[in-house]
Order: sequence, then structure tokens, then C-alpha cells
Amino acid sequence: MVQISTRASDLRTAIERASGTQADVRFAVGSTRISIPSPPDDAPTWSELLKALRTADRWGSVTADGQTVIWAQIEEEP
Repeated sequence: MVQISTRASDLRTAIERASGTQADVRFAVGSTRISIPSPPDDAPTWSELLKALRTADRWGSVTADGQTVIWAQIEEEP
């Protein structure tokens, strides 16, 4: 089992609190990616969600199969 860093854990917690959605966490060599389904455009959660996303090293969105997913990535120290 891969151990999540404190920074990635804090980001996951902030994203989950802001969105009210359980985040998906994926590990790759040197990084951790956290993602959630995109909330509706008019959701009051966007302000808090953007605040959390801005603490990540990279963040963005992707649309696949008609669903938009918001992701945030932490680059882990070697």
C-alpha cells in the first residue's frame, strides 16, 4: 500500500470538505493526483474548492465520457 504524503492528504481533505464528495486518489512515480466529479457551475462550493486547488502544484479538468473531472496534483519529494 502506498503511503500518502501529509501535503497530499491535506489537499484531499480540503477538496472533499469543499465539494462534499469523496475524492479519488491515484499514485504515480513522484506524484499524487486527487480528483472529483466537477460540481455544478452554480454550486456555492466553488470558492472553497478553488482555494484548495490553488495549493496544488498543478490542477485542471478533463472531460471524458460526458463527465467533467477536476484534478489536483502534488509533486512528491524523492
